[in-house]
Amino acid sequence: MVAQGPRLDGRAPLLPSLAVGDVVVYASHGIGCVEARSPARGDLPETVVLAFESGLRITLPVDRAHGAVRSLSGERELDAVRQTLRADRSPSVEPWSRRFRSIREKVTAGEATGLAEVVRDGLQRERELAVGSTGRTTAPSERHLYLQARKLLAAEIALARGIDAAEADVWIVEQIGEHARR
Repeated sequence: MVAQGPRLDGRAPLLPSLAVGDVVVYASHGIGCVEARSPARGDLPETVVLAFESGLRITLPVDRAHGAVRSLSGERELDAVRQTLRADRSPSVEPWSRRFRSIREKVTAGEATGLAEVVRDGLQRERELAVGSTGRTTAPSERHLYLQARKLLAAEIALARGIDAAEADVWIVEQIGEHARR
């Protein structure tokens, strides 16, 4: 069976079947491929092995994998990402700890629009701090999550659109820049 990625009709992608070769998105680990699937044996459940570009391999029971992975975003989701990146949003005034927790939850969830929110807000925050020239910078842990979200989002956009990750990253920055020019 082939990977069930973006649907050509623009509707939400189908849930992955978890067949060998399926391309899936696994929350904060990003895009992986189903490398193997083993049948249940005795008390052991049926399992699936996900392989990631980083070399990481994760073995999950199939039941758990169905709840933990999703298909690659389709055009409808990518349009929602574009709208999210271009959305008008005032800088967050909430305490750092609450903002950090929210960012971490969105990155951990790995949903494309949540990653887009983290990227949009992180890039805007970095730009504001640079313009202010107060010597302040984004907290290292917050910046790490922003960069992780940006990398995950660019990788997904790249695969979904058939472009390389650098082009996808440029597209992301352009979307946020379009917002800034309005």
